Amino acid sequence: MSDMAAESQHPHPAENDRGASLLEALVSILIIGVVFGGLVTQYSSSVAASYDHSLRIAAQVQAQAVLQTVINELRVLGNGVPFDQANFQIGENTLTDPTVTEPIDIAATTATHIAFRLNETGAVHLLTADFNPVSSLTVHLTETTGIEVGSEIYLNNSVVGGDDGLYATVQEVNAAAKTAVLNADYVTTVGAVFDTGTILEVVPIVSFDSPNDGSGITRDSGYGPVLLAENSSMQLTYFSHDGTTLTPPLTNTDIVNSLRSILVQITVTSPKNLSTGVPYSTTIEQRVGIRNLNYVF
Repeated sequence: MSDMAAESQHPHPAENDRGASLLEALVSILIIGVVFGGLVTQYSSSVAASYDHSLRIAAQVQAQAVLQTVINELRVLGNGVPFDQANFQIGENTLTDPTVTEPIDIAATTATHIAFRLNETGAVHLLTADFNPVSSLTVHLTETTGIEVGSEIYLNNSVVGGDDGLYATVQEVNAAAKTAVLNADYVTTVGAVFDTGTILEVVPIVSFDSPNDGSGITRDSGYGPVLLAENSSMQLTYFSHDGTTLTPPLTNTDIVNSLRSILVQITVTSPKNLSTGVPYSTTIEQRVGIRNLNYVF
């Protein structure tokens, strides 16, 4: 009896082992939980950092791509317009519409919008017969590829020793005959005749626009606006030859005498929020010089 009581008061060694094993298991589970929780936190932080990095890179790449598109075309704005011809210079007051010689559409120039003339394809057509707009509006060409009804074209006879230029829109194109008929409201030097070998170029007005709502910068060359980047905006600052800021709207005097460079700032905002709950925004800029134009004044 006393022996049995003694046994009940002192647990068997196996029971002590079971208690110790349970305690060790609980401690192990706790340690594993802490370690696992740390790994999960570290993994979540790594994923968030990677996600944020991808958003930043995407926005920066988009901004750089848009900036390069804009400045590359600003560098050569006016390409195809014969404003270096003695009788067709910028500001030439003998023309019925002197604005056709201006490389930039002054009326459309603001801090968030710019429109300019540019032969965007670089294609050049040659006249295969002499052309006198007073006697005929039909131009004979080496080929008519890229010329369409409504195309804005320029003639430049500098390569055949002339000093004249002509601006017109195309009324009709005959690919088989390799001819184009111009509209009668052309602008040219009085008495100008364009000999065989004269250059014809298609020079539309190209525009970049940045809506105030930040919906995105667009480019349009006459076929409707094309979105360059969502959630993007553009800011343009115009400078004179001495670094003075020119405030838009620009004037004809600004274009003729002063404008020499444009600072282009592009801002792109990520379409999704960072892990912090706010979107990422990046702004890059570059100043581009307007090529040295042959002004009449």
